[in-house]
Amino acid sequence: MANELIFVVDDDAPLRGLMRALLEDQGYAVQDFESGNALLYSLDESPSLILLDVMMPGLDGVETLKRIKATRPDIPVIMLTSVDKVETAVEVIKQGAYDYLLKPVDEPRLFTCLDKAFEQRNLARKVHHLQGEVDRLSGKDGIIGKSEALNEALKKVHQVSASKAGVLILGETGTGKELIARAVHRNSSYATGPFVDINCGAIPETLQESELFGHKKGSFTGATESRPGKLELADGGTLFLDEVAEMSPATQAKLLRFLQEKNFERIGDNQKIKVDTRVVCATNKDLKTLIEKGSFREDLYYRIAVFPIEVPALRDRVEDIPLLCTHFLKKYQNDIGKEVHSISDEAMRILQDYSWPGNIRQLENTLYQAMIVTSYDTIDADCLPEGVFDSSTPANEKINEKAANDSPSLYHDVVKQTLKQALEKTGGNIPGAARELGISRSTFYRMLKKYQLT
Repeated sequence: MANELIFVVDDDAPLRGLMRALLEDQGYAVQDFESGNALLYSLDESPSLILLDVMMPGLDGVETLKRIKATRPDIPVIMLTSVDKVETAVEVIKQGAYDYLLKPVDEPRLFTCLDKAFEQRNLARKVHHLQGEVDRLSGKDGIIGKSEALNEALKKVHQVSASKAGVLILGETGTGKELIARAVHRNSSYATGPFVDINCGAIPETLQESELFGHKKGSFTGATESRPGKLELADGGTLFLDEVAEMSPATQAKLLRFLQEKNFERIGDNQKIKVDTRVVCATNKDLKTLIEKGSFREDLYYRIAVFPIEVPALRDRVEDIPLLCTHFLKKYQNDIGKEVHSISDEAMRILQDYSWPGNIRQLENTLYQAMIVTSYDTIDADCLPEGVFDSSTPANEKINEKAANDSPSLYHDVVKQTLKQALEKTGGNIPGAARELGISRSTFYRMLKKYQLT
């Protein structure tokens, strides 16, 4: 109870005092208010529960309840009244009240009601948390994994989501920066609004300003009608600017003005448009280097990078690869037209050893190709494209160990020597040589061809 703060709202001062004494005697922290307006002013203190009188002068209890639920639907509200009317009870329950108690309040009934309200609130929190875990592990919004690196990024998502701070998502191509942006949106107060995205690198510089801010009819050649920009379409929601480093200097300047003033003008128009839009940006480039080169505004950088989130590369979250593979196998079964349920241990080892310069996007394409190639319900090493063997196989691990202290120029000879030794040891038996190195027969053949030993 030490962490439970209860607000008592009633215009009757003696009754407020009595309720406060009863609750504090049970260990609750209590604040009391004489009006609905006074309560609403202090709602950002996040009470655990509100006891609210129905009949009050000025802003009555029903209207106060509506306003509470509009901004903080998670706070349980118990209504208090001295008039036993079914219509009033139905109305307040309809508006979201947890319960309805008659004055003078029966103490056992009051504390039973409080216990049940807190129990229901705690259950709702657990369900919300568990649903979030289910969503994450099952790939809702495409975010799959349980690695420490990914969890650290998601922790930052939850830290910043409730605020309106500028978020800059950093990471290599293919790491899922847009998915992180969607997670920020989905967990924020803008979640009920639209999520609108722009890839700045895919829009010619001459059209970026129009795409973002809109334009008035006749403002430039081809502007045959007035059109709202993406910033306006995202009102009440989130605007995601991907590849923000590719934004033109003119568009950077206008975006900075919007972030400072919270309004903007369409091209060719002088009417101010005010929107409540959260801006989230992403880039795979080093903006500080671009600032030094003069191609990105330093003042804009500090506006958009209030809270940076680094999305880990796939090579830094190797333990997530099996989960991602399972997801992609399910995702593409209907598309491929056959059921592929699993990946062999050898193939999985190769996938986990590879460095994945293209990150998750490359892994997805690799799995899609392997599903097409396989004739069975399992993806074996033979089904994987040759590129993933460049730095992944157990054979390469052995070769790398031997070449670790050698000059890079001797690497080619070391590989050939390792392959030759395996063949000599098995009397030229290729399957046996492949087993000796811990790779598949087809992989061994490819390496023989690559190093011109056939």
